[in-house]
Amino acid sequence: MGKHLIEAAQKKHSTWKGSLGSWVRIVEGVNPPWNNFPAVMRTRKDADAVGNCVVFNIKDNDARLITYINYEMGTVTVLAVLTHKEYDKGGWKNACNC
Repeated sequence: MGKHLIEAAQKKHSTWKGSLGSWVRIVEGVNPPWNNFPAVMRTRKDADAVGNCVVFNIKDNDARLITYINYEMGTVTVLAVLTHKEYDKGGWKNACNC
């Protein structure tokens, strides 16, 4: 899932801790797992499909959580947790085929 990236972001940005923890609990509790993007949107209205990735807004848009969701396998992989400024630079787009 990439929990180590979330844990590192929580340590670096303490104000994100609650929002990131809430996101993890939601993802772990989704049953059945997300099988398409509309299912993601029913759970998290702050999700955007970008290329092959799903980007979540975290902590009132302070952070962006970049994920890859394998809908067939029902898995979510965290690729990056970025500040809004880091996100705007676009370095993450290669991982999403954008």
